[in-house]
This record gives sequence, structure tokens and C-alpha cells, in this order.
Amino acid sequence: MISRGNLVNAALFQVTWFACVLGGAAGTSIWGVGALAALLAYSAATPHLKADLLFAVSLGLIGLGVETLWIKAGVLEYGAAAIAPAWIIMLWMGVGLTVNHSLSIFSGRPWLGGSLAAVAAPASYLGGERLGGVVVPDPWLLALIAGAWFVLFTLAFALAGGKLDLRGRQAYERAH
Repeated sequence: MISRGNLVNAALFQVTWFACVLGGAAGTSIWGVGALAALLAYSAATPHLKADLLFAVSLGLIGLGVETLWIKAGVLEYGAAAIAPAWIIMLWMGVGLTVNHSLSIFSGRPWLGGSLAAVAAPASYLGGERLGGVVVPDPWLLALIAGAWFVLFTLAFALAGGKLDLRGRQAYERAH
């Protein structure tokens, strides 16, 4: 059963998605700032704040790199932007604030979460295009994005579920 807290987190993320995309279409990131602040305030009221911040910052940095790569490769266009605009980075950060909450169902099944992320990614970008936030010059190239999201989010859910330990603690414990 989905908890009330996870429903709140999911609803706040949906508000963040629309605020970021519609704000981006309007040429402002301020809408996304407000919505992301509400999502962060929710996280601050939970015992997961430290992990949430780690996921939010990490995914924000990954989003900056990945989205800029998509711009340079001609997969996506954000107006005349040469690097990922602030609103899309905030959107990636918003996703990071859901990993331990509304998306935590996938921490025990990272492959399933990664697979659903791969399906959701093209839909999200096409929805963003319909709202004027992004241009997808060739929809077939969304397969690249789907593949990247599969890998990134399979790893994110594995980290959240403790199935992947970047510090090597599990490998050390198994050896001793």
C-alpha cells in the first residue's frame, strides 16, 4: 500500500514537473524554484533528508551533464541554450527528491524501476515539447535518452535499496 507521505511526495513532484516545464517555456526558472522548494520542504520533514539531498544534488549534476550532451548532440533543443537550462536541472533534482519516497517501491526492484524510467523518459520529453519547454527534433533519438535513463535510474534505485555500495563496504564485509 502506498503511504500518504509518498502520495504527497508524488503530488509535489508533479507540481514541480509542470512548474519547471511551463516556467521553462515562459523563459523563467522561478516557477520551478518555488515548486522545488516545496518538495525539499517535504523532504526536510522526513528522516531521509540527508539521502534526499545527496540524490538531488547528484541527479542535478548528472542532469546538467546529460542534458548538455543531448543539446550538443542535437537530440534536444532548449531554445538557443548551449548548456542545460536551470529549470531542467531543477527537474532532475526534483526526481532525486522522490527516490526515497514515492519512487522507493523500485529500490527493491531496480531493474523494474530502470525499465519504467526508460519508458517514462520519452513521454516526459514529448510532454515537455507539447508544453513548449523543449524541442525534440527527431523523436527516434529519444531511444538514446530512454537507454540513458534505464542505466541511470537502475543504478539510482540500486543505491537507494542498498544493492549497490559505492564505498565497497558490502564487498569488504563479504570477504571478511
